Amino acid sequence: MKSSGLTTMDTYNYMDTEAGGEQNVGHSVVDHLNFCSRLRMEQIAAGDVQTLVNILNQEQSDDPNFFFRVKFDNEGRISNIFWRDSMMLEDYRIYGDVLVFDTTYRTNIYNLICAPFVGINNH
Repeated sequence: MKSSGLTTMDTYNYMDTEAGGEQNVGHSVVDHLNFCSRLRMEQIAAGDVQTLVNILNQEQSDDPNFFFRVKFDNEGRISNIFWRDSMMLEDYRIYGDVLVFDTTYRTNIYNLICAPFVGINNH
């Protein structure tokens, strides 16, 4: 169901309906969310780069204002990733006067630094 484009909650709601109620599904909503999250992490671990690009492409097809760029080094490894969705774009248009670029995060298992851009608005 996930590969057909349904959200995690849609898959649970479908199972709930088909089973005749939440009590008949055999697991809770939290268990379902955790399981789907684990599956997604395993999928990413199995083919990290291609999975990431596939996810970004899917987001782009779902959101016409979604933008991303992935840069690779000479050995074909990811060296930079940038993405922005429509909500980020709108927030920037309205409150774009403060933007933080923070490279103080630790590196991950690929020895890459997480360097998020954080926008601050009036909320």
